[in-house]
Amino acid sequence: ASAAVEAGAGAVFAIPLRIGAISPGVLDLYAVAPGGLSAGELADAMTFADAAALVLLDGAQGELGGYRAEIDQATGILTEQLGVGVEEAFVRLRAHTYAEGRRLAEVAADVVAHRLRLPLAPDPD
Repeated sequence: ASAAVEAGAGAVFAIPLRIGAISPGVLDLYAVAPGGLSAGELADAMTFADAAALVLLDGAQGELGGYRAEIDQATGILTEQLGVGVEEAFVRLRAHTYAEGRRLAEVAADVVAHRLRLPLAPDPD
């Protein structure tokens, strides 16, 4: 906190990026003066967060706009297969995509077509 104040931040706000149940990140906002956001400022921040989430998902690994439904379907399939929540299923889908060096739309298509089944996470115990 002291480093943030030294850098000139009086307040920090983290607005979740959401598309349905998927949260691919957070929009961080900084203010010079301490204090909260007014109702109007919060509404504006949430609008920007919604736009950022769309840009992030549409721009992630190429053009995904036409594949969003299939990515959502793959995420839903993974929630059932892996016994996890929607957010973790989406993270696992993205992690597998990154680890394999493939496009998200391709991996989602493989999950939906049952050509790919992700392994269960190892038991932490």
